[in-house]
Amino acid sequence: MVLQLPTGMAGIQRVARCELAVEQWEWPFAQRHAMAIRAGWEEQQAANPKMFDGPIYLARTCAINDATLTAALFRTDFKTFLFWRSHPELAADDVVEVFGGSLIFSAEGHLLLGQQAAGNLNSGRVYPPCGLIDDSDVHDGRVDIDASIARELREETGLTPDRLLRGEGYVLACVGRQIAVSIEWRSPLPGHRLRDAIIADLNAQVQPELEDIVIVRSQAEIEAARTPEHALALLHSLLPA
Repeated sequence: MVLQLPTGMAGIQRVARCELAVEQWEWPFAQRHAMAIRAGWEEQQAANPKMFDGPIYLARTCAINDATLTAALFRTDFKTFLFWRSHPELAADDVVEVFGGSLIFSAEGHLLLGQQAAGNLNSGRVYPPCGLIDDSDVHDGRVDIDASIARELREETGLTPDRLLRGEGYVLACVGRQIAVSIEWRSPLPGHRLRDAIIADLNAQVQPELEDIVIVRSQAEIEAARTPEHALALLHSLLPA
C-alpha cells in the first residue's frame, strides 16, 4: 500500500483536514481481470439481486503530512471493487479503499452502531454507519468527504448534522487496504432515546440499509465476530475497557 504514515503510528490517526483529489486513471487490475469481474458480478447478482453496479472511487496514492490526509482517487465501478476486495491475491496494484463514516456518541458517551440488513454487502455485521464515495460526492475534481459522510449518515440513520455536535477534524482507521475517514458526532439525547429515534426512521423507510441499532458502552460489549476490522480498531481506540 502506498501509505506514508508518521513513524510509530498504529491503526488510528487523527487529522485536521482531508484533501482528496480525483484524477483520470485506467486501473490495470480492472483491465487484466475484466472477464472474471463480469462473471463474478453475474454470480453476485444471481445470489443477491439488490446489489447495484454503480460508480465508486478508490485511491491510488495516500499520505498523511502536517495533520492532513491527501489522496489521489480514481473512478471505477462497484463490480470491479467487489472482485478486487474478494481477491487480494490478484491485486498487485497499490490501491486503497477510502470511505467516510460516522462515530455517533450519545449524551453519556455511548457509541451507536448499525447492524446491516439482509441482502446488503455486509449483512448482519455491526459497525459505525459508513459508505463508499460516489459521483454525488465529487465536485470540481475533489471529493467532499464531509458531504459524503453526511449523506451516508442521513441515508442510514435519518440523522442530520444540524441535530448533532461535530467533533474536530477526522479520525482515520488505517487497516489493511482500507482507510476509514470518520467524523465524531455527539447527540444531546441519551443512548436509549437516540436509538429509538433512529429505529423510528428505519421503520419508516421502504428498504432500510440497517435492521438494528446497537449501543456499545465499553470494549467488553464489542461483538468481534460481527465487527469489521476497521471498526474494531476504532472501537478499541475510542471506548473504555
